[in-house]
Amino acid sequence: MKITHIKKTGFILTAFFILIGCSETKPITQNIINDVGGNTEIEKFQYYVSTQLILNDAKKVRDQQNISRSGTASITDIVYKNRIIISEFTMGAVLNSFIDEKGYLTLEVCFEEDDNKRITFKQDGPGSDRKFYIVYQDPFGKTINYGGDLYTVDFRGDKPYLKVKVYKQLKQKTKTKWASGRRVQN
Repeated sequence: MKITHIKKTGFILTAFFILIGCSETKPITQNIINDVGGNTEIEKFQYYVSTQLILNDAKKVRDQQNISRSGTASITDIVYKNRIIISEFTMGAVLNSFIDEKGYLTLEVCFEEDDNKRITFKQDGPGSDRKFYIVYQDPFGKTINYGGDLYTVDFRGDKPYLKVKVYKQLKQKTKTKWASGRRVQN
């Protein structure tokens, strides 16, 4: 009775781990794109970023300025801050893809409903196993154009790159034939 219970539990756990282990999030590379049909299939992938991105935008506006009767200058500035957070679990879609002047594939990915709010990612070098990293307008300031405004990109760890979910399945078909045998001819 206990052995049957252990067998059933073992089978259920094995089936559970097989289902979980089949799908994983991997960096998108030209190899993965080629495996599913080439560059014409790019728009069909669901994209994710490798790490949480925090986009920060700050605009300073002069609200008031005057000089009092005693001659003291009074200046009031207001700073408007916008922060957009794109987590590793936020889904994105490619709205545009092209080959740049160096021959590298470039992807414009949108993580919001507004099609103008795109982040550009580009292959970091030649080869089919290269990741697609975020492209900055100013590499030293880590700024991007996002919906017509400049945002500074903050993140933890390595430079952000694009990822996709990959479900790999190995199907094995075995054809078994019993040999019928052969008699010696005399």
